[in-house]
Amino acid sequence: MKQNIIEIVTFKLNAGVSTEQMLEKSAAFEEFAAKQSGFLYRSLAHQADTDTFVDVSYWETLEDNKKMQAAFEEVDVCQAFCALVDKESVGISHHTVLTKSCDA
Repeated sequence: MKQNIIEIVTFKLNAGVSTEQMLEKSAAFEEFAAKQSGFLYRSLAHQADTDTFVDVSYWETLEDNKKMQAAFEEVDVCQAFCALVDKESVGISHHTVLTKSCDA
């Protein structure tokens, strides 16, 4: 049985980068991600009362996510998104989905 994976990435923006600038680059990155094998869903959130963002994506398998990560390093839209992010602030974790519910 395939186990879906959630990737959670937390990050802060580089000094001088606006949320609007990041959202523009994020949209281009999301178009890229949506075309990758095994991509299911992505959401981007801003953690209340902080300058931290939380990027959550769902994948069919960890292997699908790893393939996207490898491609991420080579794709211009991904690198443009990364250029806005404070690399020292980035945290990445992967989680196996145990239960899920369907949209109503």
